[in-house]
Amino acid sequence: MFNIAQLFPDVQGNFPVLANHMRDNERHGCLEDVLISSELRARPHRRPNLETEGGPLRILARVMADSPRQLPDTLLRLALELCRAGTAGISMVETPPHGEAVLRWTNVAGVLKEQVGGITPRNFSPCGVSLDRNSLQLFSYPARHFRYLNEIPVPVVEALVIPLSGAGPAGTIWIFSHEEGIAFDSEDVRVMTELADFTSFAFRVIQLLDAELSARHDAVTEVARQTAELQAQIAERKRAEESLGDLTGRLLQLRDEEQRRVARELHDSVGQLLVAMSMNHCRALAEKQLSPVAAKAISENTALLAQVSREIRTISHLLHPPLLDEVGLAPGMREYLEGFAERSRMKVRFEIAEDFGRLPRDLETALFRIVQEGLTNVHRHSESQIVAIRIVRSSDVVSVAIADAGRGIPKQKICEIEAGRASGLGLRGMRERVRQLGGSFKIRSTKKGTVLVTRLPLDNRADSPLEFQRTFQARTSAYVVSCSRGLVS
Repeated sequence: MFNIAQLFPDVQGNFPVLANHMRDNERHGCLEDVLISSELRARPHRRPNLETEGGPLRILARVMADSPRQLPDTLLRLALELCRAGTAGISMVETPPHGEAVLRWTNVAGVLKEQVGGITPRNFSPCGVSLDRNSLQLFSYPARHFRYLNEIPVPVVEALVIPLSGAGPAGTIWIFSHEEGIAFDSEDVRVMTELADFTSFAFRVIQLLDAELSARHDAVTEVARQTAELQAQIAERKRAEESLGDLTGRLLQLRDEEQRRVARELHDSVGQLLVAMSMNHCRALAEKQLSPVAAKAISENTALLAQVSREIRTISHLLHPPLLDEVGLAPGMREYLEGFAERSRMKVRFEIAEDFGRLPRDLETALFRIVQEGLTNVHRHSESQIVAIRIVRSSDVVSVAIADAGRGIPKQKICEIEAGRASGLGLRGMRERVRQLGGSFKIRSTKKGTVLVTRLPLDNRADSPLEFQRTFQARTSAYVVSCSRGLVS
């Protein structure tokens, strides 16, 4: 059912002036004594004054275009002007949640404009009669029958009521005459009939506007809800990615520590055992009582031990070059690159400043692993015969560039790598190391080769010059001592 509160939110409430006398036992007189619709035919006919109507119609058209919600009040002001009425109003049927239907004066203009919002009985009122008969009705002194009208401050001499047509809300438009000698005629009926049509149209327009506004509000609410859900999902995914990144970073750190530990175990413990075994073989070969077969076997074992020692040394350096911890990035990188060039048969060019100095341990490890993974990818995929590595530092950043002259990387693959969707563990590890340290990771590739550039920020974690000198001397002394004892082949 039509909700009158949607169209007239400002006229809700109780208005006792019109509502106190709505009981059936207060009805007086006969309806036929006040109903004079049949007299309209006998009254003199006025000719339409089209010139007079032109101005109001232009006003109505302008209001319809600019402010549709003001149409009802504009129509009532035009009714007052064109029909010489004292009061004009619109009454709409309203059914309370509990109780009988009533007619509410939703819009009123003229003498009784202060009565806007008042209610009359649906089944006992001039408007109710017009709605029941579905036709215009003319009343003379309607208060003789509808006694509650005596409560309004001025008498109603005549009342012309016309029902609203169409599929919109049920209601009427009406005009009152408050002065003797002012009677409504057929010209007033014509004007009011046209205004009734306009009123029905106005209410349909308002309903459409309300429906559009409600739909727009619902759409905005739904968009806001979906946006909030999407933002929550994005935030959750971001937290998950951050957690995954932290876990990946921690796993990389643990892997580095484990590789460092295994490398030292191989270099120190296993290497020392191999040196001791080699020394025992040398003593055994010095014995003259050995048979030729035994001497040959021991000699071959000595060669095998030397080969095993070299293999272990290579594995140890691949896991973690000892020079990286002992004397820094530049020496550790040079040692690794010499071994890589020998194993891969590639030409390797390495550029780094002679006074490059030390970096924080995690930064040196990250740079070494980035170069290590980059060279592995070059060797496996690029088909290049040459690779160049350049490491440069400034006051606030250190950068490493790895360039090859291979077949290049497809653009789609580069997008996947930079977006973190690359399937290779090496590239994902490189990207995660860079992310953990707050750096940047870029790849530029053509059919003539590929350049991978990584930039990592520097902070104040590096040792001071004096402390670095002490650390360097202590580590170098330990390294020299271990070499003199035959622990490093």
